[in-house]
Amino acid sequence: MIKTLGTVAGIVIATSASAQTLFHTFDMTGLVSEGGFGTNFPTLTHDFGVAGVVVAVEWDVSYESFDPSWNSEAQIAIDTNDDASFDADIDPSLFGAPDSSGVFAYFGSIGANTISSDGLVFLTTYESFDDASSTPDALYRQGFVRVTYRAVPAPGALAAFGAMGLVVTRRRR
Repeated sequence: MIKTLGTVAGIVIATSASAQTLFHTFDMTGLVSEGGFGTNFPTLTHDFGVAGVVVAVEWDVSYESFDPSWNSEAQIAIDTNDDASFDADIDPSLFGAPDSSGVFAYFGSIGANTISSDGLVFLTTYESFDDASSTPDALYRQGFVRVTYRAVPAPGALAAFGAMGLVVTRRRR
């Protein structure tokens, strides 16, 4: 639904009732899982260019595990500057990856609620248990992680447009 706020010099000022949904796909090919969280932060960064919320993460990856000592150590985190919690961690052990060396693939999706006031989203690969037995513990052979992001217009911008529309409307009367 588009709500018209007013007209300035023949230009219609409008706002959408729903936020814009954006997507970004991180290519996992060639990334490694090495060291505990924080040692590689961030691995990849994407700037959506507008404040918003990460609402979902989906993935389809293939990785080679070299020497896991505990669980499946190759982890992927999706995070923002505004949220230090791991709302969009991808733990392969939850999706059937075993405790052994070899090549594995897993896919899935999760909902998230990670707020980004600056539009930046980070993807970090790390080990859930940094045993330092092998560097790296895993190599991502191929795959992707796709982030669904819901942009939120700045409240100040909407208020300014709304006020401008009211002023123009009042002047016309």
